[in-house]
Amino acid sequence: MYHPGGKILPLIVFILFIGPMAVAQENEKGFLLGAGFGYTFSGYREETDAPLNRYLHTLFFTVNGDVEKGGFLHSFNIGFFRGKNEAVEAYPLDKSELEPYWMDQFFEYYRMEDTYTRLYLEYALDYRLWGTQAFPGFLGGALRVDSYIIEKLNNYQYMNLTIIGSLGLHASQKWIIDAKNTLVLSADFPLFGFALRPHYMGAFAWPLETGIVSIHNYWAVFGDLKYVYRINSLISVYSDIGFELSLVNFPKPRRDAILRIIAGITFAL
Repeated sequence: MYHPGGKILPLIVFILFIGPMAVAQENEKGFLLGAGFGYTFSGYREETDAPLNRYLHTLFFTVNGDVEKGGFLHSFNIGFFRGKNEAVEAYPLDKSELEPYWMDQFFEYYRMEDTYTRLYLEYALDYRLWGTQAFPGFLGGALRVDSYIIEKLNNYQYMNLTIIGSLGLHASQKWIIDAKNTLVLSADFPLFGFALRPHYMGAFAWPLETGIVSIHNYWAVFGDLKYVYRINSLISVYSDIGFELSLVNFPKPRRDAILRIIAGITFAL
């Protein structure tokens, strides 16, 4: 049976593993290492917990870096946020006590307090395939690890843990406006991976569900638009707008939508 990633995956694997050996013979052109701080607006729906939409707006931290050598563009990104959703009572307890026939609705719509933690790591390797000196385009692959953790009741036994390792298609487009200003648009589309998912709330309810993920049960897109201003040969500052959309569909669906706004600084090493 034909698989949609059948021709793309070998190309990605080739670039990811052969690329570093090819660029090893090139002269160093500098490694850029950056860190950023900002804010994230996130929403999620984890149906192994409860079929309710939850929202969290909190601080976001990132570490990133890249190096371009011999037509290859290496880049890595690490992102993290953690925040608490307060409990929400659809019907106040005192009213439920006074009117017992409301109790079914109270239990049906009560939202428990939880803490949501998001962490991802990405390494991408692209090769320049189109464009001009001022507008180069790159295509390749990315290895990612994405984790989503929900904790309840300040008790680690009530933890909902999802971890997805994936290999996907990655693309970057640069616009070198002038010597000081650059725009970079990048996107990652996972094609194949392996996931660890809970059956229901409680990560210690072993065994957890594990399985292969691809476009039949997992789809996602991760994107960034970054503006970089070069102060001098050693230091640059940047602003970044990033987004994520994802759906993993076993054993029950989990949906995530995230928008982040970041400012940071980059050092040339």
